[in-house]
Amino acid sequence: MSSLDLLRSAFSNLKRRKLRSFLTILAVVIGAALVSVLVSLGVGAQGFLSAQVQAMVPPNVVMVAYSQQVFEIGFGGPIFGGKPQEIAEDEGGRFDLRPLTAQNVEDIQALEHVERTDPYIMLAADSVRLEGSETRFRTMVVALSAYQVETRRLMAGRYLTDQSQGEVIIANEYLEAFGFAEARDALGQKVVLQVRQALAIIGLPAETKSFSFEIVGVAEKTVNSREIIISLEDGKEIARFWTNSPDVYTDKQPPSILQAKIDSSQYVDQAAQEIEDLGLGTITSDEILGLIGTIFSIIQAVLGAFGLIALGVASLGISNALIMAMYERTREIGVMKAVGASKGTIRLLFTLEGAIIGFLGGVIGVGIGYAFGSSRISKPSISPHSPGG
Repeated sequence: MSSLDLLRSAFSNLKRRKLRSFLTILAVVIGAALVSVLVSLGVGAQGFLSAQVQAMVPPNVVMVAYSQQVFEIGFGGPIFGGKPQEIAEDEGGRFDLRPLTAQNVEDIQALEHVERTDPYIMLAADSVRLEGSETRFRTMVVALSAYQVETRRLMAGRYLTDQSQGEVIIANEYLEAFGFAEARDALGQKVVLQVRQALAIIGLPAETKSFSFEIVGVAEKTVNSREIIISLEDGKEIARFWTNSPDVYTDKQPPSILQAKIDSSQYVDQAAQEIEDLGLGTITSDEILGLIGTIFSIIQAVLGAFGLIALGVASLGISNALIMAMYERTREIGVMKAVGASKGTIRLLFTLEGAIIGFLGGVIGVGIGYAFGSSRISKPSISPHSPGG
């Protein structure tokens, strides 16, 4: 028998037992689709989180702190099974965010590839509300420099500049909360941030102050649905009230974490090493992404294993269907031998039937998985986007 005759015979045999063939193919479809969907979910989630990390810590930025302990994250660190570490006499606790010194800042700024330095401003707001409304919502306020703001994508409006004051970009999830039908409707409206001093965290009497801002932009969806972006200057003002310290983020009291922008991404590792040589701690976007990649590789392996188990069960179903077919077709096999078919030809015929079932089920399953992934997971982007209007 020629290869074409074998193929025709295999298809013919499968058609004769339509229900069995359909159910066996369906099992393979489920297994293949499950593998595709689980892996695509892992890849999509990793891509989304990686994009968010790059938006918060751009690839050409080095985060700097007084000690490397501030950035000890990941496997081998205190969270993921690291060994107990001895503390030197002059060392603080694990999260001892002692401020950098003015000399530290000057030394960093003097490095060859450091373009600019900005404080990483830590602040907190109790709530946000639309001006004229008494309904308050929880929020997370971040103060960013202009080049960091431009990594966000906007639905409407414009970006903040380094000179911006009294202006905010809100997350698109606030549109429904504030009662806006479209993003453009929010532009020009004002929101009020209510800030309570940090002393309230430990139960001491603390003042509360309201800060009013005009909405100039609406961001596309990100991992943080409560994000409100303000400029560094506004962030400093709020932080000074929040910490009840008028000198914070000044030369008298430099920040605890500094963001050093490097003139080119290719020099980030070199700059980070030079900063570490100054006795300071650093972390870069690539290092954070490396941790995320390691974690998601494990997650994808686990998800893929579940899918492979389902695929293995489907494979056993194929084997069972072929064994049953062999027992049912003993007379047909005898006739084939009588007309001169060899054992190898008969074996090849059954192998082809199994291969057809696996191929059809695999193609359909991967197609379903791809369609599901395409409809549910959109590839994130952090490239600047200029919205209309």
